[in-house]
Amino acid sequence: MFFSQIPTAVISILPLLIIAPILASFIKYTKWQFVLIVIMTLFIVTELVSIYFSGGFIDYQFFVNLNLRDIIAGLAIFKLQAALAILCFLVIVFVLMLISKFLRCYGWYWLRLSLLVIGIICLVQKEGPFSRLYEIYQVTMAQQKVFNQAIESLNMQGYVTKPALEAQKGKNIIVISLESFERGFMDMPGITPNLSRLSQQYTYFPDMKMGPGSSWTTASMYTYMTGTPFLIGELNTSPLANTAKIQLVSLGDILNKAGYQTEYVMGSPNFAGMGHIISLFGIEVISEANYPGKYPAAPFGLYDHDIFEVAKTQLTKFRENDKPFALFISTVSTHAPNGFEDERMRSLISPKADNMSFVAASLDYNLGRFIQYLSDNHILDNTVFYIFPDHLMMGAGTPIIATLSAHERSLYFMSNASTQALKKETQATLYQIDLPRLILNGAQVKTNATFLTDYIPADIDKLEYIKTHKAAIAQLNHSAEVVVK
Repeated sequence: MFFSQIPTAVISILPLLIIAPILASFIKYTKWQFVLIVIMTLFIVTELVSIYFSGGFIDYQFFVNLNLRDIIAGLAIFKLQAALAILCFLVIVFVLMLISKFLRCYGWYWLRLSLLVIGIICLVQKEGPFSRLYEIYQVTMAQQKVFNQAIESLNMQGYVTKPALEAQKGKNIIVISLESFERGFMDMPGITPNLSRLSQQYTYFPDMKMGPGSSWTTASMYTYMTGTPFLIGELNTSPLANTAKIQLVSLGDILNKAGYQTEYVMGSPNFAGMGHIISLFGIEVISEANYPGKYPAAPFGLYDHDIFEVAKTQLTKFRENDKPFALFISTVSTHAPNGFEDERMRSLISPKADNMSFVAASLDYNLGRFIQYLSDNHILDNTVFYIFPDHLMMGAGTPIIATLSAHERSLYFMSNASTQALKKETQATLYQIDLPRLILNGAQVKTNATFLTDYIPADIDKLEYIKTHKAAIAQLNHSAEVVVK
């Protein structure tokens, strides 16, 4: 199943497997052959890990998750995958050492040299591993400029900075970002009856593209808050960790300017460093830390059931005064590879074929109950909600990935706002960088704020624009940082 899902990725690492023993065969001493093979194998296995999680070679997404916090959290979730990676490393080292010794014994100098050249040519092709490594270099080495100069480099003339920001309140806002809950789940009626019903009842955009710099949870959140992909021009695997302020205008800035109460409900503020980044937008984080001992212990702080319960509590507090509110919610239980089962849901959800299907059905149930709560309590009378996945489900080789991969994979966008308010028709293709504009439009918040999407011509593919302007976007984000000295 695993190899059937990623055949091109498996084929793409063959040049590395060819180059390693051939290079080693040119070395006279065994110990130095071994050192080279170990280094090359470490690179090969790391590429395989990247392919498993993101479907491609090591890129910026992989790079920024190579910090101690995320590695420890990842090992806690992906124990089996970590064990397989270690086993794979040992087997490849053993096999490549045998091949290198065989090649050295039998000579074939010109054949080895020819294969080595062919292998290197394959690796330097566009979208190959070296190409992706160069992209990491481009992003991380983007130099910091004066913020206004960085804006000009992307031709964002007229970009409104924070001192000039104006905003007037509209309707209340609830944004729900669903962990890895991509569009393919909508094709599983036994899993997502509530989400399917909501898609028919409200405004539903079935095609939202996932873009570079927006394909993991923290990056997705940053993108929908600022309208800018999470590509940061600094050689740091924990971007923005030392940032005290950010000069980019975010949803938090706009809504606070318009007099909104703003909060972000999530399982744990420590999840992928999101709590700190959210605070940069002037939004208070609400999590298990605010309710010690009230809810069952769960991976990443809270189960989805309790995240929605906390959201209800915060809504009650919001409604005690006349100020408008904006509540942001991130779920977490459907995290790859198999999700986190909440045993309390067993009495509510029938058994499913696999754990992720059960967890997905649980999320659908809790989401359906939450939207019904909003309706029953007349919160929707003056509140606009938005529902979308944060990114595609990561991983490979699981039953749920096999099902999702049977069709073209994509995100979606759902709201009780009309297409007239959103200023988009449901047949339109959406992009993650469009989200802050859609959220403000749908809630009828009046503002002079602009976002990157407003400066991209309508006839240009936005994903291609991001890919070709990665360095400039990274420079913009880096230049927007005000760092603690």
